Amino acid sequence: MALRRDNLSPEESARQRNLDRSWRAAQDSLSDPAFRSYLEASIRRVNVSDAEPISGEQFLAQTEPSAG
Repeated sequence: MALRRDNLSPEESARQRNLDRSWRAAQDSLSDPAFRSYLEASIRRVNVSDAEPISGEQFLAQTEPSAG
């Protein structure tokens, strides 16, 4: 189903263009056999990992750039 874009605000249009660009980039990446293989291997490693899950807040706290 096609998205009707004629009634979008300028902000919504910009957001939709960004989403479309992101979707195209993801599709291009997934069509690359080496990148696809890397992703599938990463998913397998996560699926067999016995690491404890962390919350979104914990993840963000661990990945914030250092202020320096």
